[in-house]
Amino acid sequence: MQLLIYYASYLYFIAVPVILWLMIRKDWRVRRVLLGLFLAGISVLAYARFVEPRILLVKEHELNICTAEALGEVRAAVFSDTHNGIFGNAMPVARIVDRVNGLDADLVLIPGDFTYHPPADELPELFASLADLTAPAFAVMGNHDVGLSGEDLTEPLIDTLEAVGVAVLDGDAAATEVNGQPVNIIGLPDHWGAQRDFDWVAPEQPISGAFTFAIEHNPDVLEQRRTLPEFDLMISGHTHGGQINIPLVTCALTFACDVHRYGFSEERRGNLFVTSGTGMVGLPMRFNVPPVIDMLTISYGPC
Repeated sequence: MQLLIYYASYLYFIAVPVILWLMIRKDWRVRRVLLGLFLAGISVLAYARFVEPRILLVKEHELNICTAEALGEVRAAVFSDTHNGIFGNAMPVARIVDRVNGLDADLVLIPGDFTYHPPADELPELFASLADLTAPAFAVMGNHDVGLSGEDLTEPLIDTLEAVGVAVLDGDAAATEVNGQPVNIIGLPDHWGAQRDFDWVAPEQPISGAFTFAIEHNPDVLEQRRTLPEFDLMISGHTHGGQINIPLVTCALTFACDVHRYGFSEERRGNLFVTSGTGMVGLPMRFNVPPVIDMLTISYGPC
């Protein structure tokens, strides 16, 4: 079905002249209005299908995080939801890596959803470019990676990522050093997938008192999961920022504006940053939410 949608979008090159021809046969006043509306709609669809998915932005964010005792600064490049697979207009991983390498990041954090229905044997080719990252990279799985929905690619994807040097912390934790200060990274398994595992226990901080990132694909975990580790900043994706954001219409007709769509927020259970990702699901389109790499400059210390 997804492939049908993807390739059917090319039919508009045939449909446009046919519909235009039908329109010019009507009364000129009606024709002018219909023609204007039609051309406007076609222009938006063409942009959302063929232009915006190929735009790759870098957004800089300066965050000040209060900690109990840790003091320092860290620059973290964040991207997610690449959804490489059946959509040929998904952002190439090599292009993302090239941009990230120019950002002088201390860490790269990737909160999941690497895939969108790719054959398992294509994973090494799809993600080979991650080996070129110059900063240490840490990742978790997303719902599409663990088979919600689609094939469960957890094992081959983890093998692929670890083979190119990405540390997959799906229910695990690691510690590194940034600017002479210890930093913890705790990876949480995908929220939807973890709901099937009633024995799941949150990992502990490797180094007590160090600044701690938690990486979790789905930001809803902050409201819906009972057991969470201690952390200073959670990094999530999943939302795509809405993926198609029509001003006024999207918020009025969908639930997209009722969730953590994008950016930094101080939640009841901790600080959260949600990236809107680079890829697409459902429709091979993005509108008013271009693919993005978020560059976080985080100053942390006691407040």
